[in-house]
Amino acid sequence: MSAHKTLHPAQAEPLHAHRLIIATNRGPVEFYLTQDKVLKSRRGAGGVVTALIEAASRMEVTWVAMAMTEGDRLAARGAEAECGRIPSPLPNLKMQLRYVVIPKTAYRKHYDIISNRVLWFLQHYLYDPSSNSFNYQRLQDAWRNGYRVANQAIAEAVNAEIERAETTPVVMLHDYHLYLVAAMIRERHPSIITQQFIHIPWPDSRCWHFLPSNITQEIYRGLVGNDIVGFQTERDARNFLEGARTILEGAEVDFEEGTVVWQGHRTLARAYPISISVTEERRIVQSLAGRRAAEKILPLLGEQTIMRVDRIEPTKNIPRGFQAYAQMLEEHPELRGKVKFLAFLVPSRQSLPEYKRLNSEVLKLVEEINARYGDASWKPIEVFCDNDRTRALAAMQFYDVLLVNPIIDGMNLVAKEGAVVNKRNGLLVLSRTAGAFQQLGKAAIPTSPLDVAETAEALYTALTLPPEERERRAKLARQIVEQNNLQTWLTRQIEDINELLDLARLAAENEKRQREQSEPESEPELAPSPLSLSAG
Repeated sequence: MSAHKTLHPAQAEPLHAHRLIIATNRGPVEFYLTQDKVLKSRRGAGGVVTALIEAASRMEVTWVAMAMTEGDRLAARGAEAECGRIPSPLPNLKMQLRYVVIPKTAYRKHYDIISNRVLWFLQHYLYDPSSNSFNYQRLQDAWRNGYRVANQAIAEAVNAEIERAETTPVVMLHDYHLYLVAAMIRERHPSIITQQFIHIPWPDSRCWHFLPSNITQEIYRGLVGNDIVGFQTERDARNFLEGARTILEGAEVDFEEGTVVWQGHRTLARAYPISISVTEERRIVQSLAGRRAAEKILPLLGEQTIMRVDRIEPTKNIPRGFQAYAQMLEEHPELRGKVKFLAFLVPSRQSLPEYKRLNSEVLKLVEEINARYGDASWKPIEVFCDNDRTRALAAMQFYDVLLVNPIIDGMNLVAKEGAVVNKRNGLLVLSRTAGAFQQLGKAAIPTSPLDVAETAEALYTALTLPPEERERRAKLARQIVEQNNLQTWLTRQIEDINELLDLARLAAENEKRQREQSEPESEPELAPSPLSLSAG
């Protein structure tokens, strides 16, 4: 597969389009009702939202998303007179919102069952085909009456926005909730350029055969409706191509070029490692709220401090991280009373029983470790169990070791955030199976996520490396992230989209010339003018 050249952030070029339509499951704004029944809004959570707001700051955007809360539903109903469009309450953005409402039962089947209990687990290699938690009928019902319904609703909203646009837009779809949308759009608008970025790992083709064949077929047929499918790593892109070769009958796959041709349509598979806005992360840390949070963290630090920042979910491997810390204290008793562990954990998907159980197990394990290794004057592990991103970022200025040990991750942005805000030459202990390892592996202390003993040894190594080596690795990690930031991630995608737009423009111009030569008196339709994703 062809590799991208490394781009400097200053090289960002405008998208050759006047309007961008973004579609995601979670919108950039969450609407909610106050106790006084007043509808208000706040910026949505999640890495997808953070990443895409960067694009929305640079061009005109319509953002289509599912109505996830009752407040979202009220906002959507209130916008019906405006064809569903809601002006963005976020400042400095040329953005309109469009929230899609489907029945709550359908959304639960789409989100809770298919997206989060099937696709999420399958794509993180945690799906257990021997489990009795799903029977075939329930799975098919959730697919037919949940996932398909949600994808069709999003596709219809995007199609409506395409038809309202004065100039030809570009469509960017995101993540595993919307695998069917591109093909649905292409049925009505075959010339529209669509790109879909998948934020989670793409497993090898054998994993997809755990699902009923009709579901696997629909997923792949949906995705090859895109012109470009983006992944976090080259391995993910190759896995997708291999799956297309084995799952889509008649597909022509070129691994060198990274393409799938199916039923006459060509789809590019590309790797775009997602990153962070370095400027924004540092701004948060230096803000008044960040400084106040840091002041409260300082008294909790040890002589040396290990940290982690994670959602509480199975892929993050939190229990083994704490077990590795406990094993390190067991094997190196001289570290007791000196090396603390601060954990910033965000409860996640508490409507799912697996997540609620894990939440309880994690807190119980922390209590056991504190009881065994702590005393009245020293508490080994401090847990902050809420969603306070400012506090977590402020705290990461002070780690000596940042533990990022997921079983598998598409990328893991915590590893990148820590690298650019830390002030103590802190080191990263990083799973080899995290997507971030592809970029940060040479700066990190590697570990195997399921090997508690190796992780314990990696923590000890990170704590005891000579100062010069700590400084070298910390500087390398910082430089890697600074040179491959969020702007770079967007630029690489824009370059590929622009290439397709330019090819489409040339094809339209050639068609126009041919018409003029064959019908000199006719007035052929002009080719769409190139779009412009420029700043300002």
